[in-house]
Amino acid sequence: MNNHLSTDRPEKIITVPSLSWAFFDFADTIFSMNVVSLYFALWVVEDLGGTDLMVALARSAAMLLIAVSMPFMGALSDKIGRRKIFIFLFTSLCCLFTASLKLNSGLISYLIFFGAAVFCYQASLVFYNALLPQISPPGREGKVSGLGVALGYVGSIVGMLMIRPFVGTGSDFSRQASFLPTAILFFFFSLPMFLFVREKIRPINTKLPPFWELFKSPYRIFKTSSEFPIVKRFLIARFFIVEAMETIIAFMSIYLVMVGGFNQKRITATTGMDEVMLFLISATVFAVIGSFVWGVVADRIGPGRSLKLCTLLWVITLLLAIVSAVRPMFWVIGPLAGIGLGGIWTTDRPYLLQLAPKERSAEFFGLCALSGRLAAVIGPLLWGLIVLLAGPLGVVKYRLAVASVFVMMLIGWLLIRRLPEEN
Repeated sequence: MNNHLSTDRPEKIITVPSLSWAFFDFADTIFSMNVVSLYFALWVVEDLGGTDLMVALARSAAMLLIAVSMPFMGALSDKIGRRKIFIFLFTSLCCLFTASLKLNSGLISYLIFFGAAVFCYQASLVFYNALLPQISPPGREGKVSGLGVALGYVGSIVGMLMIRPFVGTGSDFSRQASFLPTAILFFFFSLPMFLFVREKIRPINTKLPPFWELFKSPYRIFKTSSEFPIVKRFLIARFFIVEAMETIIAFMSIYLVMVGGFNQKRITATTGMDEVMLFLISATVFAVIGSFVWGVVADRIGPGRSLKLCTLLWVITLLLAIVSAVRPMFWVIGPLAGIGLGGIWTTDRPYLLQLAPKERSAEFFGLCALSGRLAAVIGPLLWGLIVLLAGPLGVVKYRLAVASVFVMMLIGWLLIRRLPEEN
């Protein structure tokens, strides 16, 4: 009998380093939910007299800069063998720019601060994700990553609840008051990652890409994926799917207030929350449920079929959002969107693993992330342009904007529905 084999036990998934790493997901979702999804866009449009297009331009500029600079940042990180120093730098800058939204400056300054905060937030995630292999037991990266995703959902809910008292109600209501405490909470809850994760510094003797190479990223996606037509179709389909979801994430609070008639200034007696917050929390809870349910479904029928069903659910949900004329229907749309969102994030990467060559899976995951960031550039811009051009139509302009998102998701579903379960 082999005593060594009989006493072998799998390494623990939840350790101080892995939990501290995952807690960064808890921290960064406080920023993404409170600033990106909940308060900033409405603050610009309703309180400062700005437009949807202004918000879209600031966000899309940040996402474009991230997309083209990712290869350089990744190469720089590999060259010096460090991740944490970049995570700390970009997290600190994100918190600084977010806190600067509290200053009494002008609309243009606020848009610049917002764009800079979004860029730094996204940049921190590039290095944060690259740290995963160092803190995960071999072969357990997926479970540790799932721990981060779970804490991220919790962070988005806890962040909204902790910030709401600062925003006030009635005549004391101030969306601007949310930004400084959000910055403080983001930095505070990111501290465990900086304090308890010990990084293995492994410099790699590699050359940094020349400056002009940064602008070849879209071409690189097309050229590399062209060698594998099925993977190329998947990346194109995913581009439209992510484009639609990123647009909804950026502007759903505006749609709820302008079209759904939701009130963000009044707290309901039964829940102690305003209507927009309650909607987002319900959608987030159903996203958590959807993640688990679709994970089980994907194990039984395959991630490809599951992703196609999730995308179809989003198509139906967006169609309901376009035609909904009564407020109760929005309380159906929120949970449906959450279930679909959780399902897509759960199934798209396993499906890519089944389509892409195993020996090049890391390369295609990089292309997948890159195409997703490029998608986050175009969708919000299209929304902003439609709302601007259809201004004389009143709230109908927002239904037209959601109709454009519906078309994006429909194209994504039509492209992905004919893909095989595996390559």
